[in-house]
Amino acid sequence: MNNDEAKFLLQAYRPHGQDAGDPALADALAQAGRDPALRAWQAREQAFDLVIAEKLASVTPPPDLRAAILAGGRATRPERAWWQTRWLAVAASVALLLAVVGGGRLLFPGATPLPTLGQFALDDTLHGKHGGKGEPMGALQALLGQPSTRLGAGLPVDFAALEATGCRTLSLGGNPLLEICFQREGAVYHLYIMRAGDLPAAAGASSGPELLAQGGASAASWRDGQFAYALVGTGGMDAVKHLL
Repeated sequence: MNNDEAKFLLQAYRPHGQDAGDPALADALAQAGRDPALRAWQAREQAFDLVIAEKLASVTPPPDLRAAILAGGRATRPERAWWQTRWLAVAASVALLLAVVGGGRLLFPGATPLPTLGQFALDDTLHGKHGGKGEPMGALQALLGQPSTRLGAGLPVDFAALEATGCRTLSLGGNPLLEICFQREGAVYHLYIMRAGDLPAAAGASSGPELLAQGGASAASWRDGQFAYALVGTGGMDAVKHLL
């Protein structure tokens, strides 16, 4: 099974894990377990499906809607041949199946799932091209590399200077996001920083930390009054939490 075949099947995987034991999805789930890129894709799909499910659950139709639709149909519907009725029923069934399997994408064709800051940082750490330059970035790297520096206690971040002088800059929800790579006691870490006011609500988290793991990497994301942060490392969750 390749990734395209696995994606086709995993689109039917419900976001709360009800299908974890479904034999029809076993090979696709196994493929996702072996491939970090496919696993990241599935995480984004699950996040999107949860958003759609929450949106649909919040919709309350009027109590008399069904009766009104049926009454209108009886008043305006012309007589159809039996074969027309049957084919319309088949077409409606197929459309409903596609909507369910596609996680509601037919209802919201332009919607794109937005990962949380922690999910974004994990995926970028595993698949991004890292780098950056500039004196402000070098100074912050030196501070982050000191064993006594606790990241959760607040950092002297000059976001505008970092962005203007060559620090690696990405985008989340259309807003800038900085990445600083640094070493601490022989291990490499990636710190992602975003202005707290720029963090989209769909990508936010509590003041934190929010802990995540994926593909051998661990992440903690949190925020203070000015900035939102995500720290990613590959030495295990305890190593990441130790820096906070």
